[in-house]
Amino acid sequence: MKRLHLLAAGLALTLTGCGEAPPPEGAGALALVGAQLIDATGGPPVADSVVVVRDGRIESAGARDATPVPEGAETVDLADKTIIPGLVNLHVHYREGPEEIERQFRSQLHYGVTTARSTGSDTPERVAYLLGAAGRSDAPRTYTAGMGFSYPGGFNAAGRNAPATEEEARALVRDQIALGVHFIKMWVNEVAEPGLKIPPEIRAAIIDEAVSNGAIPVAHIDDEADGRQLVEAGLRDFLHSTVLTFGPGAGVPVEDPDPSPAFIRMCLDNDVYFTPTLSIIQNRWHFAEHPELLDDPELRAAFEMYNPDALARLDDPASRAEIVDDPGFEDRKAAFRQLLDFVKTMHDAGVAVALGNDAGTPNVPFGWGMHHEMEMYVEAGLTPMDAIVAATATGAAQMPPVGAADYGTLEAGKAADLIVLNADPLADIRNTLDIDRVMRLGEWVDRSGFVPAP
Repeated sequence: MKRLHLLAAGLALTLTGCGEAPPPEGAGALALVGAQLIDATGGPPVADSVVVVRDGRIESAGARDATPVPEGAETVDLADKTIIPGLVNLHVHYREGPEEIERQFRSQLHYGVTTARSTGSDTPERVAYLLGAAGRSDAPRTYTAGMGFSYPGGFNAAGRNAPATEEEARALVRDQIALGVHFIKMWVNEVAEPGLKIPPEIRAAIIDEAVSNGAIPVAHIDDEADGRQLVEAGLRDFLHSTVLTFGPGAGVPVEDPDPSPAFIRMCLDNDVYFTPTLSIIQNRWHFAEHPELLDDPELRAAFEMYNPDALARLDDPASRAEIVDDPGFEDRKAAFRQLLDFVKTMHDAGVAVALGNDAGTPNVPFGWGMHHEMEMYVEAGLTPMDAIVAATATGAAQMPPVGAADYGTLEAGKAADLIVLNADPLADIRNTLDIDRVMRLGEWVDRSGFVPAP
């Protein structure tokens, strides 16, 4: 009997060995071969690369001669193309309800925006919807600040949290945290009537309560003195700049626009970073001055998906003339030049400058605007590589948990969020708009049908 059992076991092993061969090591892998690779780690581009994707992640990435293609992997020939990481937008305002948000998601992914932070205009219902989109390959990775904070009668106070005391501020922060938000946003900038800006003691309470409960405080500022006080209170994340761009002095050049050496040192010592958000300023006149941009059917589609009324105004010659013929038009452009100089000054000093464009505001379409924001960074004096890193790795590093993002660069182990371009963005940053295809979590994004059929 023992001999029979041994014979049966041996026969079973023999039959198993005669079965199907194990799948090749590359089964389920996708190899992108031959493209220039800009991995956003800060290193030089790789002229002839291989990027291997499996199960939604980068398995390997590097030069072709040092990065083998697994046997059996599906390969895609991307010779003469460039791969960059998916874009990270740190300043977004989603609008309306689920149907509208899905259109905004679609516009973002069409343009390769694979991660976004919604900053301060989300109702509890919108927060729940954005949190519910986590992990979807057909939506950007989303973070939210819930409903932001102002002061009674202050900037953007209507419909926002507007505490009048420290105790009220702390309670309202806890209410937002209970919804699952990642950030706490406050507007700390001028209004027409003095004294309506959030007082320093309430700002400090908001920051302390946010940090104590695991959220990241972020502030909209336009004044260096406010920036100093906020850094001292523990805030590290700024939107806009210390050059006045909103409120009573909007559109007027500032006499002394340069950040002081002491403030720059404070930012460096405390790992502070800025998301200057240039589009919200320039787009007040940019399309009126350059209506030819609106000949782009993809840009028109992006406008139609969230604000067709803005597009109709921009299409109207009389509306455009009202903007460019305004007596203060040149002052507006001069003030904007100061904002560009702020970006260059902070970047050259070593302060982290990320990218965000206030998408969802009237003249800032979802998706397209991130590419235009990169173009403005290059206009400010950054290199195309600097702009790409700001729009990818720098922004990812500021998301929670800070410094531990698994996206934003194209390295082994990172999420497979990437854009394939038809032309070299290092030769011309505007080539980031020449998109061949977009990948989100290892899945190709369906970009068909974005532009309505004629």
